[in-house]
Amino acid sequence: MTIFENLPNEVLYEIFDFLNLCHAFDAFFNLNTRFQYLLINSPLHLKIDFSYISKLTFQHCCTYIIQPNIHRVLSLRLLNPLAIDFFHSLLSFNASFTQLESLIFTQINFKKLEPILSSLSSLPRLYSLTINNNIEVCDSSEIYRLIFHLPVLKNCIISPKFYGGNLTLHAATNERSPIEHLSINRHCSLNQFISLISYTPKLSHLSSLSISEPSNTRMNIISIIYPKLTRISLKLWRMSFDSFELLCSKLFSHLEFLSICTRADDHYLMAHRWQQLIMNHMPSLRIFDFQHYWEPVDDNNTEQGTYHRLIDCFTSSFWINREWFFAHQHFSRRGIRDAVFYSTHPYRRNLYELHERAHNDACPRREKGKNLARRVNIDDYRAATNCSLQFPYANELSLWGRGAKGNFSFLADLSHMFNFSKLTHFSVQCPDFGLSQLIELLKHLPNVHSLILYANTSYLSSEQVQPVYFLSNENRITNVTIRGRCTIQQIHLLMNFCPRVKCLEIEIDDDQLESVVRFLLFGKTIHMQIDSPKPKTLLLREFDSLQRKFLYLFSRSPNKKHNASDDLSTSMLNQHSCSSNLFSICFFNPKSGMEQKLQRMISREKLLNDYSIGSVFNYLYLWW
Repeated sequence: MTIFENLPNEVLYEIFDFLNLCHAFDAFFNLNTRFQYLLINSPLHLKIDFSYISKLTFQHCCTYIIQPNIHRVLSLRLLNPLAIDFFHSLLSFNASFTQLESLIFTQINFKKLEPILSSLSSLPRLYSLTINNNIEVCDSSEIYRLIFHLPVLKNCIISPKFYGGNLTLHAATNERSPIEHLSINRHCSLNQFISLISYTPKLSHLSSLSISEPSNTRMNIISIIYPKLTRISLKLWRMSFDSFELLCSKLFSHLEFLSICTRADDHYLMAHRWQQLIMNHMPSLRIFDFQHYWEPVDDNNTEQGTYHRLIDCFTSSFWINREWFFAHQHFSRRGIRDAVFYSTHPYRRNLYELHERAHNDACPRREKGKNLARRVNIDDYRAATNCSLQFPYANELSLWGRGAKGNFSFLADLSHMFNFSKLTHFSVQCPDFGLSQLIELLKHLPNVHSLILYANTSYLSSEQVQPVYFLSNENRITNVTIRGRCTIQQIHLLMNFCPRVKCLEIEIDDDQLESVVRFLLFGKTIHMQIDSPKPKTLLLREFDSLQRKFLYLFSRSPNKKHNASDDLSTSMLNQHSCSSNLFSICFFNPKSGMEQKLQRMISREKLLNDYSIGSVFNYLYLWW
């Protein structure tokens, strides 16, 4: 039998190339000197993904892998703002990155982005730039100008998590960007849209923009012809069909793919106007992916009859010959009646929302069969009952709605709709969803690694908080977010059945900060002490003292209910293994002074040796 360590170098390099380099470094670097040499002197192009990585591993990768091989870095992904700051302090982006083609920033502070973008202009092969989930609350005009000045950039994705800043970007005069694929997931006015695309005459793919039409729109300023613009995806919330027709006549004459989402304006439901628009101004259109949200004024048959007569016109030979088919749903969401009319097979919409039928919905044209969406939101768990849709490629699932208490039949419904083994992200906001239901569902989702829970739910209520171990060895959950203010009891429950958590995002009250952080860093403290040169007997005494101190603080936590079934001492004895994987905590909506308070506590109690801490907008990050 061949021993892994005796495999030839070529085979090991194939394995390293398949793995995330940081994970390979973490697994093999300390195995022996041969593996250290292979990792440091690999001939492969380096594809580096710093997602969900501890600060120590991050430092080692930068020191031993990137710095000596900076000329071989092909792609780089940086996940959190502290890692981005730390990387930029160690390695500035300059011409030494001769092979760097793709760069991804996630959760970067827009205020710190300008100097980084300025340095990127020296990279000779930077073809792709992605800025995801950042906070855009300032005037971002300079950010876009710097991006449009990158000399060889072909693909650009900008997707802010929050945006509230201005965009005072003026139309380009002599500036010309080489960008061909542009995706900007933000709202802008039609004037701002025209200014943005004026910098990109080579544009072929444009997506994700949400456009509204103010009264001062100047459509006549569009002077550039875009002969390569063949794919476009837009959301039009307050833009008339007349204005959209004019925009198409000026920009979309070579379009082959159109994905459009509209709301309220019934003129978008007039099939004959679409037919004339497509034949006159988009003759090359092959794919028409349409989604329209209709908001009825009154709950009466007359209005619904008018709506149905409009959408029935999308069944003529014009649509059938092009294999453009449609379906629709009537539903009530948070007390607001709504309907959606949308394209179906064979299009893959990234997100599909499944709603419970409205009480008077007897429409036959609901979608059936397979849907290719990757993300599925089930607005009410009852919508899954007798649903004829299947989502074989979905990897993200969100459940919403009330009335699920004690109901386990939804498992059978979901099993007919999803391939459970493909789901990797799961979110559940059903207020009366019980803990036993959550555990039973997670048992059927073996590959979920990202979990979003909600504090104001039954499954995280104080009555449910007791040690739960029977799920802990069966799940692979490493990233958890709890929405809403949570308590130490809820975090304690979470860490018991998700012991592999690496990154945790929570919102807590200021008076619970110290007890929560002390609890979460408990295992880290024990590992730090075990690695120290102190005698074993002294370590055991300190361990017992720390355990008793925490148990005392936990017992004083607000709303703590003492039940006979609580075995908190046993829980604490196991806690050092439950939280030992954790290396990142993100606090949402931190109170003023929380960062300084946390620093003083960590220093006073020697909870961490080497860590980074910092705030971005309304998030406070702790990383070690």
